[in-house]
Parts: sequence; structure tokens; C-alpha cells
Amino acid sequence: MAYVVTCPCGVTIRDNDLEQFVKAVQQHGKDVHNQDASREQVLAMAREE
Repeated sequence: MAYVVTCPCGVTIRDNDLEQFVKAVQQHGKDVHNQDASREQVLAMAREE
């Protein structure tokens, strides 16, 4: 099973490892949008494939 988030900017982040997925989404938010997301916020946005 993979975890997936598609950002409004068009970037899709997908990973089978939940912890790596959360870190990747948080890093994208910081690097691209200058935003911090909590683990809970990331999981609320995520969908499972």
C-alpha cells in the first residue's frame, strides 16, 4: 500500500513507507511553500493506494 498526496502546486508525493512519506511531504511544504505541516496534517491530506 502506498500513501499519496497531490499538492495544489501539482507535485505528487508517493511512498510505501509512512514515516518517509510524512517527512517528504513536510520537506516539500517547507522547501516550496515555506509552510510547516504537522504529522497529523499530512495524514489528513493523504490517501492510500
